[in-house]
Parts: sequence; C-alpha cells; structure tokens
Amino acid sequence: MISSTLRHLPRLASTRLPTVSVRRCIVTEAHPTTTAGPLPVAPPVAVVPPPQPPVFVSPVHAAPPRKPRGGFFRGGLLGFLVGISLAGSTAYVYLLDEYTQSSTALLASVEDLQRSTHKVRDYTQTIETVKKEQKEFAKRAATLADLEKLRNELLKAIDDVNLAHLEHVCKANEWEADQGKVKKAITAPKK
Repeated sequence: MISSTLRHLPRLASTRLPTVSVRRCIVTEAHPTTTAGPLPVAPPVAVVPPPQPPVFVSPVHAAPPRKPRGGFFRGGLLGFLVGISLAGSTAYVYLLDEYTQSSTALLASVEDLQRSTHKVRDYTQTIETVKKEQKEFAKRAATLADLEKLRNELLKAIDDVNLAHLEHVCKANEWEADQGKVKKAITAPKK
C-alpha cells in the first residue's frame, strides 16, 4: 500500500525539504527571594513545536539512455560529409595560399625582368650613341695616307724654308762681299 501511494506522489527529487528537529526547551529554575520568604517554584515546562506530517520522497531513477536513430548509415554519412567539407576547405585555403605566393613571386620576377629590359635598352642606346660618335670621329680622323701626305708636305715646306734661308744667307754674303768691294773701292787711293 505504501508503495502504491508513493507512486502517485509527485516527484520531488529536485526539491529538498527542510528537516525539523525536536528540541527540548528547559526552563531553568529561579529562586527569587522576598521578605516573606522564597516563592513556590513551578515545575519546568517543555515547549515542543507542532508535529509536521512526514514527507515521502520516491527514489529518483535516471532515464535510460536513448539509442541513436538512423543507425550506422546516417552517422557514417554525416561524418563522411563533415570530413569531406573540412578536407576540402583546408585544401582550398592551402591552394589559395600557394596561389597567392606564386602570384607574388611571378609579379616580382616580371618586375625584375622589366628592370633588366630597361637596363638593356639603356645600354643599347649608349652603344648606338658611342657608335655614331665613333663614326663622326672616324670621318674627322686622319688616315695613314693623310698622315703620309701631310708629312711629305711638311718636309717639302721645310726644304723650301731651308732653301730660302740658304739663298738669303748667300745673298747676304754676296751683298756683304759687294759692300766690302765698294768700301775698298771708295777708300782705295786713286791712281
């Protein structure tokens, strides 16, 4: 009968009820003194709180674990899809990072190539300028034939100057000789 009553009671497993302890309250005797003598002492009185009805709490049983629905197929498929998604996203991030690094390296090499091309173009322009100047200097420069011709002309001019000088010296010597004859003839006694 108690077990059937316990089944019908609401479950109070989560509610904790206060416990009541019965204490005896003892009144101590007092001996008041008066002029007439001691007063009569009353017997001690115990104060007891009113009794409360007992509360019956049924034991709490844990609910049995639920079996997963869908079984192996649904759990395996879900795990497979989650795994594929994680692997795919990881691969995508890795490939995106590799693509970014490759693009950066390619842009750097293109910029290096562009700088090298500009240097080669500048060197080519410098070489062309030097070639033009060299051609102009070659046109202005004297060749061996020109030098030989100038040498011959210079030697001829030197010979002409030497001849002119010798002629002048000879003429001067002749003039001095003639002057000497003239002086002798002027200063010579007349006969």
